[in-house]
Amino acid sequence: MMKKILATSLFGLTLVMSGCGDTEGEDRLATQQMLDDGDFTGVISKFEGSAVSEDDYITLGAAYMGKSGLSLINIVSAMVDTNNTNDSAFSNFVASISSSSNSSAISDLNKAIVYYTKVVSRGCIDSNIVLNNSQKDICLYIGLASTSSAAVAIDLLADDIDSFGDTDVEDFKLTASVCGMNYAYDRNASGCSVVESPDVNFTQSNRVYTPLTITVDNDTDNTKFHYLMNDANRTVLTKDYCTATDFSTRTENYITGTPTYYACPIVETASTDDLTTAGVLIDVLNNGIGSISAAASEETQSDIDEYKCDIIGGNFDGTNCDISLETDITEQNIVDYLNNQN
Repeated sequence: MMKKILATSLFGLTLVMSGCGDTEGEDRLATQQMLDDGDFTGVISKFEGSAVSEDDYITLGAAYMGKSGLSLINIVSAMVDTNNTNDSAFSNFVASISSSSNSSAISDLNKAIVYYTKVVSRGCIDSNIVLNNSQKDICLYIGLASTSSAAVAIDLLADDIDSFGDTDVEDFKLTASVCGMNYAYDRNASGCSVVESPDVNFTQSNRVYTPLTITVDNDTDNTKFHYLMNDANRTVLTKDYCTATDFSTRTENYITGTPTYYACPIVETASTDDLTTAGVLIDVLNNGIGSISAAASEETQSDIDEYKCDIIGGNFDGTNCDISLETDITEQNIVDYLNNQN
């Protein structure tokens, strides 16, 4: 998917060595070396809170991309992965990206997007704004970070991401995840059973959620899947399990007994916006595809159109989609797409 992206200056991403004097230039080179060495936390500590220039914002964007486990080269490698045999362009990308990300990936990618956006403002999504080549590159980075965030979110919703897109194998966790999205939105539990538990307050983030336990009707093992619903009637993104009082207890396997373990929210601080399943997928896909389009050359546009056509359920003939690509991706598009890949 989108192999022609490699024709852009993606692999030329580096800090802009624009210092006026030797000291500033040396400092930029030292920062670049920190990025090359994988000291992303060190770079973030050095610049966050004091960033004022475009170079600073690009530096922080690159650092947060690296901290997520998904550098730009990782993402492009996933995009051009030829080992996956699924027919869906997006499912290929989701399956390929899942092995590189970590538990903070979505939060880190969102922060990368925030810093990159400081460089281009609304230029990536406003066709009336004329961008120079460097700004178009930043739009491409925003788009790659956004689509990667969506891929990581889907990885969290599924049990076996390697089977994502294989309609011969039902992933009961993915079925339960979609059921949870529907139930939170309109209390419709078609095809599954949902049990609400009393609200729980995660004290470190001071956020209150309603735990949901979901079983899929045709799952003969009666596996229980655990989710959290917020007061806006959305399921929030979770990874693994933890107690309500200590996020450091996050563990891969559900633990019974005392203390009680719950699906563990990705967002661990009160100062960070909640990340809901529908919100992340809708926002980052729309913004991501829009940003990539702003940076795309004419020869890559058909790849991008196929990407969106795939998600909204259309058929692409190599030039056109039989569904209009002018409309935004909706929550129903997401639900239908996930169901169609399962």
